[in-house]
Amino acid sequence: MIDFELYRIFVEVAKEGNITKASEKLNVSQPAITKQIKNLEEQLSMKLLERKSKGVELTIDGKKLYEKIKKPIEELNAIDRQACKEKVINIGTHNHIGSCIFGNVLNKYYLKYPNVNLNLICEETYEMMRKLQNKELDIVFSKKDSNEILNGIEYTKLGYLHDVIIASKNSNFANKELTLDDIESQIIYTPRTYSQALKRLEMLSFGKKLNLKNSSYNTILELTGSGNALGLITREYVDENDYKKFNLVEVKTTLELGEIEFGIYTNSNKSTELKDLIKMIKEYFFKLIAKQWIKKKLFIEVV
Repeated sequence: MIDFELYRIFVEVAKEGNITKASEKLNVSQPAITKQIKNLEEQLSMKLLERKSKGVELTIDGKKLYEKIKKPIEELNAIDRQACKEKVINIGTHNHIGSCIFGNVLNKYYLKYPNVNLNLICEETYEMMRKLQNKELDIVFSKKDSNEILNGIEYTKLGYLHDVIIASKNSNFANKELTLDDIESQIIYTPRTYSQALKRLEMLSFGKKLNLKNSSYNTILELTGSGNALGLITREYVDENDYKKFNLVEVKTTLELGEIEFGIYTNSNKSTELKDLIKMIKEYFFKLIAKQWIKKKLFIEVV
């Protein structure tokens, strides 16, 4: 059986005329290269290189071999470079979902796929679904919307998200059950892209005007934790340490905010890299379930 690696090393040494330079280019130690060249010479029963004061020179047999295999080895190298070329998986997600979910799987994924770049694109759901159908996106991570399931698009259920109202532990809300009247008279900080939760809250308020302020997730946590205001968030998007950092608690309320199904949308043809990414995301949610601070259970089907 032909060991192409031996020939690859030989060609690089012949091109450089120097084992040290070839070692640096191949990222292989000098003793290893010397040993491989010796192995090749023994296999072919011929002397290929002569050591000189400033490097190495090809023997007559070495020159003949180099001319024969130079082009095939270069073609093999080109194939390898193409195979190792960085791949990109374009992921459509809402900003707070992306930072929470993918931030927890990136390190593990990159260890397995160092040549794959996960590109997060944050847009509205309808725009992400359009790009997914046009194959501009490889995966969309979002709350379920039956109206958005299109031909050729697969939906994988991950579980449920739970909307909750939070307040500072030092606020007047921390140890009481809030009614609609309590909520109506207070500032409520909500995420910018939160149409489903806001629609539900507005429906539950029976037409009463609520004092809603749109902010980023971090701003919501900071403002709610430092003042006598309320925040509307998704429990699974906020790390347990953030509750401690900003001195926050979930507040009981008479309103039934409910739960929202969420999952992953993909095209039917999925690469191995994409399948593994989906698997890792599912594993992450299994661990999320196990945390004792999550009071309501997520249901996840793992294939």
